[in-house]
Amino acid sequence: MIRSTVYFDRIPNAVVNNESINNQEEPDEFERALDAFINSELELLKDNDEYEFESDFDNVPDTSADTPKENAEESFITPAFSRLVGLKAVKEKLNTYEKVVRFNKLRSDIGLPYPSMPLHAMFLGSPGTGKTTVAKMMGVMLRRAGLLSRGHVVIKERSTLMGPCYGNEEANTLAAIEEAQGGILFIDEAYQLCQHNDPKDPAKFVIETLMMALADESKRDWMLILAGYPEPMKRMFGMNPGLKSRIPDSNIYVFDDFTGQELMEIAEGYIERNQFSLSSEARNALSQRLAADYANKGDNFGNARYVVNLIETEILPAMAMRVVSAGLSDAGSLSEIQASDIPVAVKSIQLPRLRIGYCA
Repeated sequence: MIRSTVYFDRIPNAVVNNESINNQEEPDEFERALDAFINSELELLKDNDEYEFESDFDNVPDTSADTPKENAEESFITPAFSRLVGLKAVKEKLNTYEKVVRFNKLRSDIGLPYPSMPLHAMFLGSPGTGKTTVAKMMGVMLRRAGLLSRGHVVIKERSTLMGPCYGNEEANTLAAIEEAQGGILFIDEAYQLCQHNDPKDPAKFVIETLMMALADESKRDWMLILAGYPEPMKRMFGMNPGLKSRIPDSNIYVFDDFTGQELMEIAEGYIERNQFSLSSEARNALSQRLAADYANKGDNFGNARYVVNLIETEILPAMAMRVVSAGLSDAGSLSEIQASDIPVAVKSIQLPRLRIGYCA
């Protein structure tokens, strides 16, 4: 079985408080190498259908070995998808979509006609809710179903489609579409391509080029996924009637923020997969920290990305300082996270507004 670990975008800056999380950092060399590895593994799907994803919020035990082989083969969705934490609405909608895909393939296999399916989709959700991970799983599903020839995912955003100089929007977009042939073109924060208050914004040429490509019925071996925050994406959708005709409501997926309990599941899954453990006191401390951060989360809360960042930039460095300073080297000390390693939530201090003038 080929296994690949899919991580969300990492945030290298340490989190000082809930409002200091920066989700706009450029991907580092590790992430670029990881994406290259994932894409190379997708190529191997042509010879191996036992492909599985793991993610930073997948902590459910692997039960695929208990699934009868005939049942596993008739489903195009990777077993790991059902084990992802949260994403109830996405799972329900994608399960329906997969059944329709399978139904059409059964008709095709016995020579019956079947209607063409709209591939293109919109993913609505905050950062760190698994949009990129699900896109990669959809690529696997659609390749298995024969709707895409490769199933790889090409990730772009406004800056990469626009380029450093104005005038290259069409060429860059066509190059991205060509790169995505046989797979999925995933445009993150796609609403940035539609500046309703600036009619001269050159990003409109990216939209126009995409629309022309979507209208080309001779090239159906690719899928477009537009992703971003719900409200800006809905405004963009409303301003472009052509998108509505290409992306039906059935292909609009809503990625809800994770609950406090789900954030804890994500944290425990990450800790277990990386061969760490939590003392009972540390588990309580981490649960309280995540509950407090969730209760005080702002619009830019990073969800699963935030959990990974908290562990990697605060908890594990604190653990390393404690263990190394004490001169410990046994397996237990190098593995078990203590309550003292869990930082206490820092709340923003609201200073009273100064009054100007005479007060009676």
